[in-house]
Amino acid sequence: MGEAALFYHKNMIEISKISTIKAMLKKRSTNIVLIGIVLVIASFALIFVSARKTEEGWRSVRGKVMLQLMPATHKDNIDVVHRPFITEVDVGVVIDADKKYQFVSTEILEQWGIDEDTLYAQASKNLDAISHNIKVEVAQASETDKTAKYVIVELDDGYAATRILSDGVRKAIARELGDSYIAAIPTRDFLIFWHKDFALFDAFSAQVQSEFDAEKEYPLTSTILFVDQNGVQEMLKSEK
Repeated sequence: MGEAALFYHKNMIEISKISTIKAMLKKRSTNIVLIGIVLVIASFALIFVSARKTEEGWRSVRGKVMLQLMPATHKDNIDVVHRPFITEVDVGVVIDADKKYQFVSTEILEQWGIDEDTLYAQASKNLDAISHNIKVEVAQASETDKTAKYVIVELDDGYAATRILSDGVRKAIARELGDSYIAAIPTRDFLIFWHKDFALFDAFSAQVQSEFDAEKEYPLTSTILFVDQNGVQEMLKSEK
């Protein structure tokens, strides 16, 4: 075989090798593209599953979230969603489980994928729902004095004091005591209202202080509250 023929033969081998390498590279490139597409699809699938689980998580508990009053110091000790109520008391949200409840943290809120407004609106709705037919004690301290009247809400469901946040409850109390009246929430399980002109105002205030001081597990505040159509406000000592 001459030099020219030999050169041609070698050149054909090199061309063949190059073609084989190109084909391999092309195949490998195709595999990379396919793998990339699969990874993208998997990523979207994970996002979809995560979003679905988040939505299902909130939907499974939305009927169980409830407003709950708590000492304002709670937020300094634990991660808890909170809004101010009065100086010594905040409004949190709990997941109710019959005999116990769990405060909703900012981490749980993020897992549910909802905002605070949605959470509080649903918790308020649920509180109103369990407050429609509660039993309360309406008492008249005097047969002649219409202002000698008070209402006690003392329940064992853990939300007695929290019902001061219910519009329905406040309206019902207004029908008994007038458009403006006094309230106190010394403990989680005790809520009392009385007429703003009640002659035993000071005696009731003293009893509220005693209830607060005696409570070990769920104290709230001994602060006396004024309630009217605008909501609930703290009363200064000079106003009492």
